Amino acid sequence: MDFIPKSKRFKEVLTKYGLDGAIVLSPENFFYLTGLSGHQLSVSRTPGFSLAVISADSKTPVHITTMDFEEPSFRLAATENYYIEKYDTWVGAGTRDELLRSEEKISTPRLTSFDVLHKFLDALDLNSKKVGIEMAYTPVSYFQQVKQMFPEAEFYDISDLLIEMRSVKDPDEIAIFRTLCSAADHAFLQVSKIARIGVSERELVECFRKHALASGVCVPSAWSMFSAGSNSSRLTLPTNKIVQPGEVIKFDAGVNAEFKFYTTDTSRTWVMDGADAELYALKDRLFEAQRKMIASAKPGLSFHELFSIGYEYVKEKFPKYVRGHMGHSISLGPATAEDPYISPNNHRKLVPGMILAVEAPFYITEYNGFNIEDMILITEKGAEILTPKTPHYL
Repeated sequence: MDFIPKSKRFKEVLTKYGLDGAIVLSPENFFYLTGLSGHQLSVSRTPGFSLAVISADSKTPVHITTMDFEEPSFRLAATENYYIEKYDTWVGAGTRDELLRSEEKISTPRLTSFDVLHKFLDALDLNSKKVGIEMAYTPVSYFQQVKQMFPEAEFYDISDLLIEMRSVKDPDEIAIFRTLCSAADHAFLQVSKIARIGVSERELVECFRKHALASGVCVPSAWSMFSAGSNSSRLTLPTNKIVQPGEVIKFDAGVNAEFKFYTTDTSRTWVMDGADAELYALKDRLFEAQRKMIASAKPGLSFHELFSIGYEYVKEKFPKYVRGHMGHSISLGPATAEDPYISPNNHRKLVPGMILAVEAPFYITEYNGFNIEDMILITEKGAEILTPKTPHYL
């Protein structure tokens, strides 16, 4: 799954919003803008293990720092002309010559991640300029240290700016989503073949995980929920519960691309034989509502209009239906659902390149729960379903 770093497009966004540069700290956005995955940064989610300083100047290379133990890997993996500088850590890596020399190694001042950050902002003339930083990710203590280091700089939150940028995908991102959705769809299809009365929630999720891993391109999302009966009416992870006659089987699950971070979100609900009549009627109405939304999705339609199409259709037959949104954008995480949401107060328009999870849920406390959800790509003319193989009806 080839990926093209988005730093050039990000520079245009910085210029548009009047920012001179940005400090990028989160694992997902560090990858999004550089194409590099900071291992320790991703594992610990601690800012500073790897970071990028990006000037709005189109001719200035992205400046990156990471720990000494990882810096050689960054140099090998970089697909663009980055300026990369390491800082010193506890790892203690040394050359073979240093290992064999008997004399004591001459000590030199140890550079920290903050030292290199200071050097970058000075070198790029950003120490007294307008600089973006991810406030939604950055701990208060870290941000306070940055502000103390650069008292003359003006810092602006770029969290929403990056989410907005991520909401419209480039062709390489769309190709990644096609690969991930295809792998997830195949795994869900295998689940549909064993979904029946007498199977356990655990067996359903193990089937999904087995086939998702077998694809070789993704891993199953840890949060994936496979549930039945009253379990399906609440947020829960799979248990040993056995599916009973008349219950609903529901899954809400996805896969992700590990250190490429892109993720998926899909749901199905299947009503087992012997269920009350209203469960069959509810399932049909939710499915029809979701199909109407997908059929209507096209460039120029607003998110609130798309919401009304599905919401009002369900509410017409079930007046007590209450729902805050009917789907969402999706990209690199860590949250599966992100803005723009298909909600009544979102007046943004759909545009080609958006990838959305369109859903029609209904949860009945301590009884059964439903969610009908597919991922779609907004094209020039309408919408393409990216998860078409898994049946909505068994």
